[in-house]
Order: sequence, then structure tokens, then C-alpha cells
Amino acid sequence: MSLPIKVALIGLGRMGQVAARSLLKEPSMKLVLVASRSGGQKVGQDIGDILELPAKGLIVRGCDELPQLLSVKRPEIVIDFTTPEASLVNLKLAAKSGSHLIVGTTGYTRFQTEALLSIARMYNVSLAMAPNLSIGINMLINSAKKLAGLLSGFDVEVIEEHHRHKKDAPSGTAIRIAKSVAEEIGVNPDRELIFGRHGHKTNKGKEIAIHAIRGGGTIGMHKIVFISENERLEIKHESLNRNAFTDCLKKVIEYLHTHKPGNYTVEEILGLAQPVRTYIVAEDVS
Repeated sequence: MSLPIKVALIGLGRMGQVAARSLLKEPSMKLVLVASRSGGQKVGQDIGDILELPAKGLIVRGCDELPQLLSVKRPEIVIDFTTPEASLVNLKLAAKSGSHLIVGTTGYTRFQTEALLSIARMYNVSLAMAPNLSIGINMLINSAKKLAGLLSGFDVEVIEEHHRHKKDAPSGTAIRIAKSVAEEIGVNPDRELIFGRHGHKTNKGKEIAIHAIRGGGTIGMHKIVFISENERLEIKHESLNRNAFTDCLKKVIEYLHTHKPGNYTVEEILGLAQPVRTYIVAEDVS
């Protein structure tokens, strides 16, 4: 019988807590380290108390302790649900210790994304950028790309809705949907993705608009709309609760643990696209 995969979790917001609860119940994985913002209220508490479960003997530590903790605990996988700025620091430390990286944080700039990829390559560890850990949303993206190639001449709009506390708008998933479709129809994502329609009252046929709604406790809804002069086609995905993300997260953990170091998307991991992103040569970090 194989040993459980050792996992570390950084960030205990809404998604971090859902992930922790799921990992604690999974026999094939062992949560060996949980870290939160240094000086925050969660630091020093048992993870069971935070999740309203029996005590687990796993105390939440501050991110300032990560260098020492990663060296001692040696997690095989590190999952980050913090912020782009914090995750760059956290995940460089994790990669340096030899851990593969799963990024659930959203709101990255292109520069930050490239920085993370460079870190993963430098230390020859796997990286999975996962702005939406949902099997359904990745099916939506896959289907939308196929439809975009077939529906020539249709206008395309992306609509997303989340709870009032979500920090980024539009969501990273909405941007990913729009960029994926843009690649299929020859739209330049740097110039022809627009956010809302202020100042863009008409659709010129070579642009994709992304609209964000924030309110209440909505977990997450994403919709892509294809519209012609004569008909309309919509694909919609809605998360009914945050447990929708945990099955997918476990698949990502297992995949990174059993495959060669590389830069993988969730779509590739779920078998919806051919993985071609293993690193050719590990860079010298001496």
C-alpha cells in the first residue's frame, strides 16, 4: 500500500477551509502543514477548531515560518489560496524545497504568471495554475472553444457572478474563458477583450466583452453567450456550493504527484486537452 501524498495548504479563506476539510477526510492524502497570514487570528489554532471539527493535532502556523516548516514537513504538494503577491513569495519557498505547486489564487497579472512559471522551471517542479478548480467549468471552457471555432460570425459575451466579498473582478475564470475563445477565433486578447461596455456601446464583431456581477452570497456563475442576427446559444455553469471544487482538486494533486515536472492546466489534467508542457531541461539553480 502506497503512502499518502503529503500536502501543505497556505491560506484559510473560504476556499482554503473547504480544501482543508476535504483533505482531512481523504485517506490517500495527508495534510501535514497549514499556514495562514502571519499575525492573523487563525495562527496558533488547531485546524479542527477552525473548521468546527474535533481537534486534529495540526496547528495553523504563520507564513513567516514557512522556510523552516517546509524544510521539516517536506510536503510533496503545496496549494496556495492567498493573494498573487503573497503566493509568489510562498511558492518560491515551496518550489525551493522541492514541492509541486497548485495555485488556486486568482487575479494574477501576466508578469506574475510568468514569474511563477519561471520559479517552477528553475526548481524543476510542477505548476498547475487553477483559477477555477471545478470539473464543470473546465468542461464549459472546453466546449466553448469548440463552439467558437464552429460559430463563425457570432458575437461573443462572457458574464460572471460572484459573492460581494470576491476581491477580483472580473474573475480569473471569466478571463480564462474569454482568452480561450479569443485564441480560437483570432481575436487579440490584449487589445480586443473589453470589460463591460462603457465606451464600447456597439459590438464590432471582433471583440469579446466580459461582464462582472457582485452581490450576496453567490458562490459562482459563469456564462458564455454566442449571438448572431438570427439565434442565440448560451453555455452556463453554476457552483451550488464550494464542495464542487474538492473532487477536481484531488485529481490535480494526484496528477502532479504521478507525472513529470511541467506546467499543466486543469483542462489537461482532466483529459480535455493533450498535456504537452513538461519541461525539456531543468535549469541549473546552483
